[in-house]
Amino acid sequence: MPVSQSLVQARLAPHVRACRLGDQMIFLDLDRSRYIGVGGPHVPALSAAILGTQTAADASNPVAVDELLVRLQRRQLLSDAPVAEPPRHTSAPIEPIDGLNSDDERPFVDRQRRHLVRLWRATFVAATWLRWRSLAGIAERVTALRGCHSEQDDGSPTDAMRAAAACYAHLRPFALTTHDRRLHDHLTLIHFLATQGHFPQWIIGVRSHPFGAHSWVQSGSVVLNDLPERVRRFQPLLVV
Repeated sequence: MPVSQSLVQARLAPHVRACRLGDQMIFLDLDRSRYIGVGGPHVPALSAAILGTQTAADASNPVAVDELLVRLQRRQLLSDAPVAEPPRHTSAPIEPIDGLNSDDERPFVDRQRRHLVRLWRATFVAATWLRWRSLAGIAERVTALRGCHSEQDDGSPTDAMRAAAACYAHLRPFALTTHDRRLHDHLTLIHFLATQGHFPQWIIGVRSHPFGAHSWVQSGSVVLNDLPERVRRFQPLLVV
């Protein structure tokens, strides 16, 4: 069955990211910091048109698909405007296969203490981002931290980055509590590392059945603040 013309023209809005998870499509509206799920028999057709994924021929009703597209456009998730360049914050990370053992990378205690002020500042900055900015704004601030630095994230973390991440893990109890939001913790780590010239990737991933979202920090194939086997359960949706 041929795909309708409007389906061919469907594009994600610049502030939206999406992925397909089986029989669902998950949209992340960065401006509103909100997730939207779409399920049903039309998901393969939507994924093929919006994400460019390959799909076998399906029995989707073009009229029903068009109606769904109109609803998505009304919610400002889709745009008919031509895409001049790929959306930012979409590059795929390397599959996480290893984690950081902070005990193996433990710096000397006297070196840790001089980083406390840097950690407290990073905690304050991350809290300010979460209070006053959307996910879109936070992604832009994380990107701005890198500035003109050209450090790549497609290889293993350097020894200096490992030591800095381990230092953060050991100092963290002096600045954050178990009641702090996980996202606050991860953004604090991002800022803490950036002040020392290290720029790993900040990733938000999603899963379905049941739906869940998770954030982590990764450099190359090494997860700096989580377990690889846990983050592999989530499909990356936002990569900064």
